[in-house]
Amino acid sequence: MRSRPYTRSVAAGVVAAAALALLPATTATAAPAPVAAAADTCRGVSTVGLHCGYSTSNAFAQRGSKGAHVKEIQALINETTIWPKQTGKRLAVDGDFGPTTDSAVSWFQWYYGSEALSDGMVGPKTWEMLRYGKR
Repeated sequence: MRSRPYTRSVAAGVVAAAALALLPATTATAAPAPVAAAADTCRGVSTVGLHCGYSTSNAFAQRGSKGAHVKEIQALINETTIWPKQTGKRLAVDGDFGPTTDSAVSWFQWYYGSEALSDGMVGPKTWEMLRYGKR
């Protein structure tokens, strides 16, 4: 048989939890950053590895490429690498594989892979590094 102090402690805890559940949430939230919200939720997906919500495709990409797969590359570099910290800027997640994305991809390949891979083109090996962190 339990003592009264224990019973009172449990009862007080239940009452406190119920009271907190009834309080309205009053925390302020900041407006989302200009980069699309999907980029803030890069997560693991068992069939494709890391995924930022733009594309599950591993389509080839190079300077001049456009599309959702390019947005995925840009978001993965922003959210899963030290590129923003190293350069002091984030890639625009705009789906346009321009000179800045080209530089970021070449840097990513060099930093996380090897100089031999540092060609600025996103093919199977670079996708594997982006999605799974494999070299």
